[in-house]
Amino acid sequence: MTDLYIDLEWFFSQELFLVGYAYSVTNYGQLYDESLNIDNIIRMLQPVDGYIYFYGPDIGMLEKSTGLNIRNNFRCVNLLKVFRDIMLGMDSYKLAYFEEMFEIKRSERQYKTNIFKLTEDWNNPYKKQHVLKYNMEDVVNLVRLKREIFRLYGVGGDYLEGVKW
Repeated sequence: MTDLYIDLEWFFSQELFLVGYAYSVTNYGQLYDESLNIDNIIRMLQPVDGYIYFYGPDIGMLEKSTGLNIRNNFRCVNLLKVFRDIMLGMDSYKLAYFEEMFEIKRSERQYKTNIFKLTEDWNNPYKKQHVLKYNMEDVVNLVRLKREIFRLYGVGGDYLEGVKW
């Protein structure tokens, strides 16, 4: 089974500018600038015969930006919804909170506290690499968090069939 994890970045105008994706902790990539096009998005989706995992509104934004009907053609799981469901009463459901809780390290932290800086830095050729690194760490850490939390809470296929987007 091939699962896909996605993490998107978009401007306030809701224009998508970066798609981070991973099939595993070691197999990941990003689509942006010229590579962010419908052909590459379809290519990214092609190997998926498992689940598409995301956190928050990302799948809706991807559908809106591409016109693709992803939720009706794939098994999509919003991990924010799952974590809220199985980890009741947490102080926060932000990914940064879970990264700290599970001691998952990242080198690019600055955008966790100032999301406005993310889009500003994206438009600065000298700082764009920081945004790319941040997004890559987001999507790879999503793989790690899902794996760890599902193992800890015994989440399996039966549960996931009930929470599909």
